[in-house]
Amino acid sequence: MKNYNESLHKSEVTKYRKQCASKMTGRVLDVGGGLGCYLPYFHATHVTVLDIDAETLNRLDHPDKVLADATNMPFTDNSFDSIWACAVCQYFDLEKFVAEAKRVCTSGGTIFILVPNARSPWDKIKKLFHMHTWSDQEGVYKQYTVDELQRYGTVTGEIRFLPFESLFRKIPNFGHTLMLEIINEK
Repeated sequence: MKNYNESLHKSEVTKYRKQCASKMTGRVLDVGGGLGCYLPYFHATHVTVLDIDAETLNRLDHPDKVLADATNMPFTDNSFDSIWACAVCQYFDLEKFVAEAKRVCTSGGTIFILVPNARSPWDKIKKLFHMHTWSDQEGVYKQYTVDELQRYGTVTGEIRFLPFESLFRKIPNFGHTLMLEIINEK
């Protein structure tokens, strides 16, 4: 039996991520919700947590949990008003996920996706000091760039360890992580 690594199923909760999560309203789908780090920040009437890891879902104290693959979701069209996918899309095909997210999200609904920046300038600095970088993550399907994300919607950057990081958000290439916001237009 393997040891459960709780840190793999938690996402860092930052001020900017809380601001974005608070925009999740109505029926919310928390994709790769793990241990529910963002549940307190959604302004939802109902939240469904989807994750592919059964043990994580068993540890999560939440009434509506679904064990499923994010690129093949078991929901009917237009099931959710908002979709949140924080620090999970690097583990699967983004194009397939966005198509599924748009299918299950209502017209005019919001989809937020946070991923590491594949071209993070901060990772290059961290690598010089032999620190953990995005390229050291295990099980990654693909790291995404600003250009790849911009085809879907608006991209902002987050440099969570830099003072006044909000000044740099509109220059996503400087971001250590990238936040993609998609307004679902069917």
